[in-house]
This record gives sequence, C-alpha cells and structure tokens, in this order.
Amino acid sequence: MSNRTSGAQVGGLADGRFLEIARDRLAELGITLDVESQARLRNTGVDAIVTLSHADVTARYAAEVKVPMTLSGVAGRSSSVPYPRLIVGDHISRRSAAAYRGAGIQFVDARGNAFITFGSVLVDVQGRTESVDSSAKAIARDRTSPQPTNLFSPGRAQVILALLAWPELAGGRIREIAHAAGLSVGQTHDALGRLEQAGFLIPTSRTLTRKGELLDYWTAAYPAGLGRRLEIAQYHGDLAREVQSGSPIYLSGESAEGVDIARPATLTVYLDGADSGLPIRNRWSRSPDRKPNIFVRRKFWTSPHPHDEDSSTKVHNAPWPLVYADLSATGDARLGEVARTWRNTQCST
Repeated sequence: MSNRTSGAQVGGLADGRFLEIARDRLAELGITLDVESQARLRNTGVDAIVTLSHADVTARYAAEVKVPMTLSGVAGRSSSVPYPRLIVGDHISRRSAAAYRGAGIQFVDARGNAFITFGSVLVDVQGRTESVDSSAKAIARDRTSPQPTNLFSPGRAQVILALLAWPELAGGRIREIAHAAGLSVGQTHDALGRLEQAGFLIPTSRTLTRKGELLDYWTAAYPAGLGRRLEIAQYHGDLAREVQSGSPIYLSGESAEGVDIARPATLTVYLDGADSGLPIRNRWSRSPDRKPNIFVRRKFWTSPHPHDEDSSTKVHNAPWPLVYADLSATGDARLGEVARTWRNTQCST
C-alpha cells in the first residue's frame, strides 16, 4: 500500500504540489518517490520524510521545499531529522546546482534538473531550463516566504574565511575581523549578523558553531562566487620551475606547502595585486591553444599573526580553508583524499 499523502498533509498545498512535481520528474528517471506523513516534522525545517527507490535499492530523505533553490536557503539551522536532505523546488540555477553538488546536497527541480545518489543509484541531470509543469511557476510566485540573503556573497565569504582560518577573531573587535577579511567595518558587521541569523555564530559569546558545516557550504560556494571575483589571470607553464616574483606570493591548492602531492598538476597563487612582470619572469604563456595550469588570484586577507606574512620570506601558504577550497574545486578525483587529509590535519591542530 502506498504511503503517499496529499499536499495539505506535508506542509500546505504549495509544498505538497512541489513534492508531486518532484515525484513526476524522478519517475521519468526510473526512481519512485513516496511521501510519508510525519506530524513530528513541525519546527524542524523539513516538509516531509520521503522514500526514494529504484529496483531493490531504497533510501529515506528529509525533503525540504525551497524557493528559490539557493545555497544560502539551505544553510540555516540543522534539522534534527536523521536523514540526508532532499531539496525540491521550481528551478535551480547552474551556479546553485554546482554549489549543492559540492556540498553533497541532493535535489530535484520542476525542470528535471537533479542530483540524487543512494546505494548504486547516481542521477546527475544538468542544464534544463524549461519547466515541464506550468503550475510550478505560479506556486513559486505565490509563496510568501522571504527571499534568503546570500550568505556566501563575495564580501560575506571573505569574513567567513577569516573566522574559519582564525577562530579567535570571532570574540574580538569587529575592526580586527574587518582588517583580517579585507572589508569595511560596516560590511563585516552585516556579515556577522547574517551568520548569527543562520545559526553559525552564537550571539552571546560571538563564537563560531557548526564550523564543519559552514566550511562545507563556504567551500561549495567559493569557485563560482568569491573565487571568480578574485581571479587575475590564467597561464600555462612549467611547474617544475621555481616561481620568480618581485613580491610575496601565497600558495594554494595542490601547490601549497604541506599538501601531500609529489608532482602537482596545477599552480594556484595569490598576490597583493596584478604583477605584469610575473608571466615574463616565469615564462608563462596565455596561448589559447594550451590548457591553463597556473591560476593567479588577488589576495584579500591579512593574517592577525605577523609571522604568517613575514616580508622577508617570498613564499607563504594561503589560509588553510582557502587551500582546502582550491583543492576541492578542481573536481579531480585524485585530490579528494588529499583534500580530506589536509582538512583533518588542519582542524586537529
């Protein structure tokens, strides 16, 4: 007997309709979605418990209806429901979909874009822009829930990096956090308020909480957000050569010191500003015929520990969360374990 329920039983007509649409889109992929009515779901942020099945493989999820389907919209307080999240809604942008995948969040939208993985099942549908259900747009338009603030906008992401890299800053003066993040006091104050609202900063003590979850979300949002904003140039060159620079450089990704890669395939460096002589001194090429393996980005942070940026030393590491984000952003399977090892090592020190 089916456990399917009406929309009214799973959080209202709109939420129920989105779950019905999600069921139809997944059915097209050979996956069955059954909804269970759960009275205890109130105040959890979960709209329903659902079971996905394909052949003899099943998995239970905590389904959440989100309009819009953004990373900030799912980065609020953690649910106490002990199941992985399944986000459903009208439409997920390519940028948000990439961030969801990076954070390991599964989803399906009304267009049929989906990222689902359980047991031997893996579904990854991208790029659909046309809605196959005209009612989805009307439901999305009529929902009264407020639009979530982008917690991982470039400016706020700079503050998050500073707090993750140097947690002791959180309980200090806002001016010190702003200096480390490379932002104004006003921008920093706004970011801290948003982190409090999302449950990542305890207001009374101003200390970070759920740091691992925050790092996951920040890392997933970094490539298409702050990372893109910081980009100066991309080149191709010989990675065996020692980098010649007239000013300090900050290594990141697989080229950072301490990352266990014998022969890095890419070089990621951060500079205080553009250096027109850098590619000339190092014989780097910007030829469109060659795939870039050198990535130059702008440094925005200032370490609260002066020895981290000793001007007498030309080469430093970027802050450890940034090294982790650049490792994760490559999408290279060989670096997955390296990134996890780096993260575990840094978090334990």
